[in-house]
Amino acid sequence: MPWCPRCKVEYEPAVSACADCGAALVESLPPEDPGKPAVVVARAATAHEASVMVATLNAVGIPAYTGSPDAYLPQYGNPVAGVSPEFVVWVPADAESEALATLRGPQVTGEELMLAEQATDPEPDVDEPVEPAA
Repeated sequence: MPWCPRCKVEYEPAVSACADCGAALVESLPPEDPGKPAVVVARAATAHEASVMVATLNAVGIPAYTGSPDAYLPQYGNPVAGVSPEFVVWVPADAESEALATLRGPQVTGEELMLAEQATDPEPDVDEPVEPAA
């Protein structure tokens, strides 16, 4: 039976491409690589706060993820889920020191955020002054 290598969905033998992503189907899936171990670099009181940390890390090229500390990480098994009022931010273990330095670094000002948005926004708001990107 053919499989989609991206979606990991099994198809009938007559199908040659994934209906969801369009990828060419393969005869069998390769063994899963659990990837690099993840470490917790921050804890947040709200999902919004955690997502801001994730966006900050992603902006400098560090892959980061957030969720409840009881979230399922395939490489570590599934702990007994509990209710937790906090969220954690994970990064690959080899990016831990860079992630901590980034999160502890100087905070971005509102003006810096506006300039960054203007530089990357293909359709800036009418009321925003637009300056050419450097």
